[in-house]
Amino acid sequence: MTVVKEKVNSVVAKLFPESEWTEIADRVGSAFRMTEEEKRGLAEGRIAKLIAATPFLAGCEEARRTAVAHLGVYLLSIRPETKPCFNSRPGDDGTVLERLRLISDFKGGDKRIIERGLNLLALNMVSDYKRDIEEDERLGKYNPVATGAWDFKELVAELEYKIACVECPEMDAIMSIEMIPFAFWGW
Repeated sequence: MTVVKEKVNSVVAKLFPESEWTEIADRVGSAFRMTEEEKRGLAEGRIAKLIAATPFLAGCEEARRTAVAHLGVYLLSIRPETKPCFNSRPGDDGTVLERLRLISDFKGGDKRIIERGLNLLALNMVSDYKRDIEEDERLGKYNPVATGAWDFKELVAELEYKIACVECPEMDAIMSIEMIPFAFWGW
């Protein structure tokens, strides 16, 4: 077990070295004028790291540029000043991936790995909607799981199946299906 984990971590280190992640997180954190505490939260955030890692793991052209752009959109979606602009609306109900369209533009790369990363993000997002049902109701926020627009169990089963069909232990080292219950969209 330890040998396999070390091997996976070694591959991740080659495709998306920790130094790359640290630099991207620091640059983006600085661009958003984050405090040192916020920068630490960003650097430790599994969702943020998965967003940044996906173009590298998929072998996309301009992976760093894509990672920074997608991470910027992600941060806009969770920062108090801009979060309301990204709240879910009935117009987003068509597909779960519609909610991720602003971070789903990749140049080249392995489409299966890209889709796997997006499906992991979608699974996290759907799980967050499930967790937030009562709070969203109290705040008057639209929640597609609460309204029944998205069938939680069916959607989770579909996303988990799609994720499991594409092996990527390097991605699992960052975020796996088993980690979803413990990951939140923000950090």
